[in-house]
Amino acid sequence: MTPVLDDSKVKKTLLSTLDNSKGIARITKYIKDRCEGKVFKGPLPLGARVVASVIPYGYSYESLTTRAVMGAVTAYQKSRRATAAPFKLTVTSTSVGLQVLAALGVLNTNHQEIISVGDLYMEAFLQLGYIKIEREYDGHRAPYIIILEDSWGELGELPPEYIKHTLTGTSFAKPKYITSLRNEFTKKPYIKRMDSEEDFTQLLDAPFVKSLNKLQQTAWRINIKLAKAVEANLEFFLDLEDESTKAKSKAIEMKFVISKVHAINTNVFYQMVECDYRGRIYYTEPFLNFQGSDVSKGLFEFSQSKVVDTAGFKWLCIHTACSYNQSYDIEALPTWATTDYQVYLQEEGLTTLSVDKMTLRDRELWTLNNLDLVNHSADGQHFAKDAEKPVSFLACCFDIQGYLSAKEIGAVYFSRLPIPVDGSNNGWQHLAAISKDKQAGELVSLVPSDIQKDFYVQVAKRLIERMPEWFAERNIPMKAIRKGIAKRGSMTRAYSAGQKKIAINMYTDCRAEGYDIKYNITEDDCIVLSKQLILAINDTCVGPLKTMKFIQKLTDHILSSGETCTRWTSPSGFPVLYEMWIQKNIKVRGRIRGLGQISHRIKVPVVTPNGDLIPCRRSFASGCSPNFVHSMDAAHMAKVIASFSGDFGAIHDSFSTHACDVNDLLEHTKWQFAMMYNSDNYFTTIENMLLETRDGYELVQPALGTLDISEIISSDYFFC
Repeated sequence: MTPVLDDSKVKKTLLSTLDNSKGIARITKYIKDRCEGKVFKGPLPLGARVVASVIPYGYSYESLTTRAVMGAVTAYQKSRRATAAPFKLTVTSTSVGLQVLAALGVLNTNHQEIISVGDLYMEAFLQLGYIKIEREYDGHRAPYIIILEDSWGELGELPPEYIKHTLTGTSFAKPKYITSLRNEFTKKPYIKRMDSEEDFTQLLDAPFVKSLNKLQQTAWRINIKLAKAVEANLEFFLDLEDESTKAKSKAIEMKFVISKVHAINTNVFYQMVECDYRGRIYYTEPFLNFQGSDVSKGLFEFSQSKVVDTAGFKWLCIHTACSYNQSYDIEALPTWATTDYQVYLQEEGLTTLSVDKMTLRDRELWTLNNLDLVNHSADGQHFAKDAEKPVSFLACCFDIQGYLSAKEIGAVYFSRLPIPVDGSNNGWQHLAAISKDKQAGELVSLVPSDIQKDFYVQVAKRLIERMPEWFAERNIPMKAIRKGIAKRGSMTRAYSAGQKKIAINMYTDCRAEGYDIKYNITEDDCIVLSKQLILAINDTCVGPLKTMKFIQKLTDHILSSGETCTRWTSPSGFPVLYEMWIQKNIKVRGRIRGLGQISHRIKVPVVTPNGDLIPCRRSFASGCSPNFVHSMDAAHMAKVIASFSGDFGAIHDSFSTHACDVNDLLEHTKWQFAMMYNSDNYFTTIENMLLETRDGYELVQPALGTLDISEIISSDYFFC
């Protein structure tokens, strides 16, 4: 029998000292009284007038409050993801305003209304003691930032009547096939920035639309047994003594995940999707979606169960091993391994080996040689503290134990668990395929190899060659160089990340690992390292870097010809429109009781006296190449989804399906990629995609390499 979440029982709370059930109701009452003019004398602020004008048409204050809190948490998530930047008022008011207006069905609005509605809710948070708002630094022009109070966590504990409002992109009814631009459930357009219904209806037979239909009609369930384990072990995921803004935000994120799980319970559900302007697909449900954290994604299982056959059990074992991802010292490599990794590690300058860098056979063997750990974990009472992805690992343990128990009695085992296969440096894979760079292709598994190549180690070795004295002085092991210095910059450079951004991320990563203290790495060091890292990448990926420059020059030619944007149709039929305009700062007036009048500063495009927008050539130069690559990886995934017959869980460079269908999914993944780049000269293909006319076009194409793209069919590590 399927276990059911019992909301009647007393559960552990994240902040047990608080009467958490009242927090969000207090916000709702404040907003309702404010909109009805019951709180303060004088005219209603614009935000209150906007909300009050729409509320009579069947909307509830409870649903708006839930949306507003989710908008605030989402704003902090984005702030934290980008840098260690403060939690800013203008960004948060904008996020909250957009969420609330979307809930009200307001499609045509302006900056003033969006920020005014957001300010209304920020006022409620401030007046009721959930936040403080102060200047980021001295001076009347300094932006306002938000500091979360201890009571902020109250807003994540939702009474039963509020829980249903947390699901904004989840349906319990199977969605119909797409026939129009706007999603019938979320009312949002399937393509951000598109507003032409006529243009969209002409695309309904394109592979990317077929992929959207497939994803929206994929039936999911929550793994209730796993959800109960998460809820019973909250202290494993959260440090309840940590009073930092990051910890408070993480706590409320967890509460929303749990609330959504309770709202879904044992129901079969479907999740809505949308595309950005490049064709990349995103689930629209915030917090609890398959593209979320391990806690979120790990709770998902397909509604349909399928028999785990012999090949499926192999992939279940591989997924189990990679979810735990144990690391071995070079002197203590496991005796069950079928490959001699010692020579490999010595050649790479490494002293440790993680399981996800082993051969597929040895990843499988890790699980078979750690069944005691698997069975111990499968009691569902705790999470493995050393597992890299503890929720996913526990889900695997349940299935491993179930499969082996069924096998003992001669029965078959049915599984709903999504098994992922991940791309090996996906951005560089596309760039290597375009340029036919065989060296780069070998590093990102476009050609067969006995052991999966480590692209980041190769870049790190080139970096050490450029700065031998600096590295010798600090005696940093290769594992730390790879993780803290080389990895993120090498990954994001494929999408044209600049030196400054790479330096900031590098120092952030070093601090997160404690390398700033252990190896005395400063911000100034990271500035120097980032410059040399870019050169090291250039040495490693000659063809891909030439490809990026070629696309930049091609875009510059298009703008010089009088065009104001670039357009192309990706291989999945997606219409990419890339626009970047020169912008200016404007002030948007707001008012928050307790602060007075607020001057929000936002960026908007500059408009000429003739009503024209002006293209920003600098932004085009830095953005055209990564956006083209993103459109290609999005097209590849869309074509795979459209051609594959099994259930599919979509992350941009990670594809999931039932264990028994993984081999079939891998075949589709390889063949679709090979067919996309089965061209004698893909530079000519790019020209045909981007150029409307060749008048005045004299750009010389880069020289092609010798990579044979058909070799990908025999590569075990292209996606694995």
